[in-house]
Amino acid sequence: TAFVVVGGYHATLAPHDIARCQRVDAIAIGEGERSLEQLLGQLEKGRPDRSFPGMWVRDGDDFDGDKPAANPELDIAQLPRWDYDVFGDIRAILKGGVNTFGPHVDGYLPVRAGRGCPFTCAYCSAPAWGEVQGFRRAEMQNTRPVAHLCDELVELSARFDPEGFEFWDEHFPVSVAWLEEFAATYPVRVGRPFKVEMHPNAATRERLKLLVKAGCTLFHCGVEAGDETLRRTVLNRRTSDERLQRVFEDCRELGLKTSASLMTVLPSETRAQAHSTVALLERLRPDSFMWSTYQPLPGTVLGDAAVTEWPDASRETFDDHDKIAGLSPSPMTEGEKQETYRELVALQSSLVQLGKGRLRARPLENPTPGTPPTDALAALLGEAGRRVRAADWDADVLKLEVVEKGVSKQITVAQSDGSPAYKTTMHLSLAYRGREAPPWLLQTLDAIAAKLRTSTLAELKVAQAE
Repeated sequence: TAFVVVGGYHATLAPHDIARCQRVDAIAIGEGERSLEQLLGQLEKGRPDRSFPGMWVRDGDDFDGDKPAANPELDIAQLPRWDYDVFGDIRAILKGGVNTFGPHVDGYLPVRAGRGCPFTCAYCSAPAWGEVQGFRRAEMQNTRPVAHLCDELVELSARFDPEGFEFWDEHFPVSVAWLEEFAATYPVRVGRPFKVEMHPNAATRERLKLLVKAGCTLFHCGVEAGDETLRRTVLNRRTSDERLQRVFEDCRELGLKTSASLMTVLPSETRAQAHSTVALLERLRPDSFMWSTYQPLPGTVLGDAAVTEWPDASRETFDDHDKIAGLSPSPMTEGEKQETYRELVALQSSLVQLGKGRLRARPLENPTPGTPPTDALAALLGEAGRRVRAADWDADVLKLEVVEKGVSKQITVAQSDGSPAYKTTMHLSLAYRGREAPPWLLQTLDAIAAKLRTSTLAELKVAQAE
């Protein structure tokens, strides 16, 4: 039997979530390279049943003791390089187009120059990850030497011939001395365009000029919310409107394209505050922006305020954001949320300009309602189908948006596989998203389950297509 090890941000910051899965034998805490090497040595002698720094190991039905501390590599330059081969034909993937920052799908290859972030935003996992890893300790080296970085980029250029590079650092190195060396070395040794992400408070004109000198073609930063008080008091994002304006104006003057990110439906966010985000973006005029609906994450200040214990019963539905303990959830109605999304879509469409050649716009992650159910699907859902406003497929899961007196909830219908669900029919499992279900939602689920008692997933797909 394979020995299963799980690692990463979620496994490190909410390991008890992972420990609930009986197929997981060990959980890597932190980066895991050193501890994984030690684990592989132990597996040569037999199945380990004791935890050690950086690796929490199962002993029978439970995990051994408390979660151990991380065992990070002190010098980032000593870590192995990223293994791109696990993704298959990288040249073909780049030719098809990828994108993290900016408005266009392109052939930029993800790389990194450093690890960690010095800022402590309340919604972000990076501060907790850095705390676990001990990134602030004096002996930790979290930025790769310029020569070491360029050695790899030269090899990646020869191997994959990317259009350029996207630096996936949580925060691109901000040391002016490092940037000066990078600006002098990178254009000579590598010479390909690149994109970076940096906190706006660190994006001084001096640093931006060095990025441009090095060959940076796009600067990305988080705006997150348009209301300055909300940013400061809820998100701990201590960036003024004036500072943001200065950064985007500096970029324009220096000929540097810009990209921004933001969140919607934040804790306590009103419709007026959501509109202020659109208004701020109209003033900043980034070349593009991306947005997401806020979700609490374990290990973050807001996430741990939202969910007092990770995991809890609501983890079964992956929808812990319905109730925010200690903080008021967004009071926006479903209609106000959709109005905000429409404003963002319109603004994004007005900002993004497609260039000549093969550039194409990245897909908009627009959380607008799905398509209404077809007559055939509505007939299958029966009388309860009157509450269904939208029906969308996500892989092999049918998501139904149901509404009662202005309250919107989501029902999911999937192939029954024995997993926990609110209702199970002959072929299907039905569940609801959220911590709690009002009586009308349970009644709707009961009624739909009764109508779908012998239906199959294939029949639902055909019905929604008719």
